[in-house]
Amino acid sequence: MTNTTTVEQQKQAVNEVISKYLTAVRTWDESGFRETFHPKANIQHYYVKGDDIKTITLDEFVASIASLHSKYDNAEEKAREIEIQMVDHLASVRVAFSFVMGPRTMDGQDLFNLAFCKGKWVIVHKSYYL
Repeated sequence: MTNTTTVEQQKQAVNEVISKYLTAVRTWDESGFRETFHPKANIQHYYVKGDDIKTITLDEFVASIASLHSKYDNAEEKAREIEIQMVDHLASVRVAFSFVMGPRTMDGQDLFNLAFCKGKWVIVHKSYYL
């Protein structure tokens, strides 16, 4: 990110990371999926029914998405709305989504935190609920 990079250009670059994430989930491109995250990123899933939060590693999240693709013919997170807020080298992204797993569809929200690290935007944290 240079001093001449506009906020709109930064938002576009962040949006491209989120789009790559969504495409990688849909097509189950594990390599592309991992590229959207910082290797030390963590993921938190809020269980609405149990009123509990589970924190997992990126590897555990990868295994979870891979298992959905093994179990169902289709597993896709479809964004309904994406909001991006920028603060210098950090971005906060809210994604309202529907997650399709076989015949089931569940609505939820993602909250991503991204950082501009080593010349690119990466997801450093994801919180979500279904």
